[in-house]
Amino acid sequence: MATVIAAAMGGVYALTAEAAVTCAPSVFKRQMFANTSFSGTPLTTDCDSAIDQDWGTDAPAPGLPDDHFGVRWSVTRDFGSGGPFTLVASGRDGGVRVYVDGRLRIDLRGEVHGDVPTPDASPGAPAVPTPGSSPGATAVPTPVSTYGPVPVSRSVDLTIPSGRHTLRVDYVNRSGAAEVAFTAVPLSRAGTVTPPSPR
Repeated sequence: MATVIAAAMGGVYALTAEAAVTCAPSVFKRQMFANTSFSGTPLTTDCDSAIDQDWGTDAPAPGLPDDHFGVRWSVTRDFGSGGPFTLVASGRDGGVRVYVDGRLRIDLRGEVHGDVPTPDASPGAPAVPTPGSSPGATAVPTPVSTYGPVPVSRSVDLTIPSGRHTLRVDYVNRSGAAEVAFTAVPLSRAGTVTPPSPR
């Protein structure tokens, strides 16, 4: 990673390029990690005006793996006089966590593994009689094996006090297609704003 050398008060300090990134007010700082624990130094850091990404099965940036990566967005913004807001997060293949002033407000998991019962199985799916039932009894559809990413979405209504507050959104990708979106809108406008959702 590139290093920036700065002199201050007679001393010389080495700053990583990540530390030197400054984003405009209300713009997210985005940090990308080559792991899902957000540990170590971010591989890349930039600014992102909106959280609405669909990376598909590709790496989100050069040098990052296609799978098993983490992306963190953070911003401290002025909420004016405050009031009720609707926070909406969605994601696929991994999980999304949203924090307001360090407090977890949304916790999404985007993976389902194992056999999932499907009572409304598609036509033609094999049916298995319920164990111990008599002949002619109503059959139960065979569970469908589901392994992989399932899109998830959640919204939370939250009253945010006036002034400046910090938002943080953490997304982890484990394997497969990676998608994530987040919005925070005043509750009075929530009905007119289309929530983000995985495509």
